Amino acid sequence: MTTLPPDLDFAVRTARAAGALTMKWFQSARLVAEGKDDGSPVTQADREAERFVRDAVSEAFPGDGVIGEEFPPLESTTGRTWVVDPIDGTRSFVQGVPLFGTMLACMVENEPTVGVIAMPGLDECVAAQSGYGCWWWRGSGDPTRASVSDRAELRGAVLLSTSTEYYREPRHKRGWAGFDDLGAVTRGWSDCYAFVLLATGRADAVIEPGVKLWDIAAVPPIINEAGGVWTDVDGNHDLHAGSIIASNGHIHGAVLEVMRTA
Repeated sequence: MTTLPPDLDFAVRTARAAGALTMKWFQSARLVAEGKDDGSPVTQADREAERFVRDAVSEAFPGDGVIGEEFPPLESTTGRTWVVDPIDGTRSFVQGVPLFGTMLACMVENEPTVGVIAMPGLDECVAAQSGYGCWWWRGSGDPTRASVSDRAELRGAVLLSTSTEYYREPRHKRGWAGFDDLGAVTRGWSDCYAFVLLATGRADAVIEPGVKLWDIAAVPPIINEAGGVWTDVDGNHDLHAGSIIASNGHIHGAVLEVMRTA
């Protein structure tokens, strides 16, 4: 049996439990989707799952802060802040498509040290803590080590992005379109599931030019510990830049070059 460090163990248990809560609403006639100011949907399941995470953090780590998508932030008095996206991929969730997940990260002095992506509709989870590796759960069994692919060129590489809807800048749209001409395989296996596929070697890069902190706070520990690399679209390590490129590391420079020079 794999023994996880305490913060990672808490994060995995909490994210998976929150994800399980969303399943009672999944494909249910009782589900009601409302529109937020930014045009994205929100449901009862989003709010219930985020409340669960907030309560779990407050009980386990009094004084730790919480930033989430659905409620105002709780300020930290400890230097630690948990970042939660209760349902990343709410559009998939509302449509009855199981490619949605619960994301949970712990940031220490603004640096993410723990990250979890739980996919309740697929019974799959990846999680990592800095210095302790990246782990992959399939079903209820023990996790195995997760690692990125070793593909070293763009031709034949599997590149993922949620939707060109988020490509607000023309240069980014040109960049995404340009990958086809270079022989890459572009797909829309969406939202947080793309990072699960990258961390487990089933995709080679993820490009998201329109994200918020809760969409990606869990990503750096997972991708770093799986052997990959992440930056924003300009090549900086900035979680607040509103964009992310994550890759197996081997093709990162090539992906950045396409996106920056399109």
